[in-house]
Amino acid sequence: MGYLRRLIGAATDFLIPPKCLLCSASMEIGAPHAICIPCTDAFERFEPPWCPRCGTPFHSLTTLTHSPAHVCADCLESGHHYDMARAIGAYEDSLREAVHLFKFQGFTKLAREFAPHLAKLAAEEFGTGENARNVLVTHVPIDPARWRTRGFDQAMLLALMTAECLGVPHMDILERAKATRSQTGLSARERRRNMRGVFRVRAKVVRQQIEAATCILVDDVVTTGSTASACARELKKAGAEAVHLLTICRS
Repeated sequence: MGYLRRLIGAATDFLIPPKCLLCSASMEIGAPHAICIPCTDAFERFEPPWCPRCGTPFHSLTTLTHSPAHVCADCLESGHHYDMARAIGAYEDSLREAVHLFKFQGFTKLAREFAPHLAKLAAEEFGTGENARNVLVTHVPIDPARWRTRGFDQAMLLALMTAECLGVPHMDILERAKATRSQTGLSARERRRNMRGVFRVRAKVVRQQIEAATCILVDDVVTTGSTASACARELKKAGAEAVHLLTICRS
């Protein structure tokens, strides 16, 4: 069946050559990617110096020169429950367009495009490379109503592919205990209040697998971090030693 699927895919590519989802440039027949290399290279990636906790770029090296452990004002005020957060880049331009194609237009194969970049970032920033021990990947669960509408959980797909790239297990740990109103338009304080009591550890999860583990919490976009912080709180209550947030974009 797998051979037949590949044969049909090759025939389709021959009759209708694939095009880059972002720029519509023609791609080689049988190309494993949905976005061409020039478009991928054009993603606006974050570069240091950045806040050592949330990864938000600083505009100057001066602060880190005088205080290498300095964190940004938002981290000082918010008190997030995750230990570190990193994103590939800002939620704008071609990276934003790629996320929209993935999240809202159903191009789920883009999860495989993002995963190697997320895995590389995790290995570099969280020390979760091949020799790391007791590391697992999980995700921020989508609201069930959105899953029914969308047909998939984008964070779960990203987490599964990222775990595969890192060579570590993925665990479906969290679930939503109640529905929430949209976070759009809410202030940071309102977002934190909106997330109270929303997440819990799934009943079937073996908590011994979480104890003393380093959890990489995957989502597509982070805005204020309140949703991820609520998830991190539950993971730590379940025994996780550290929780690191990993996303495609920071809004």
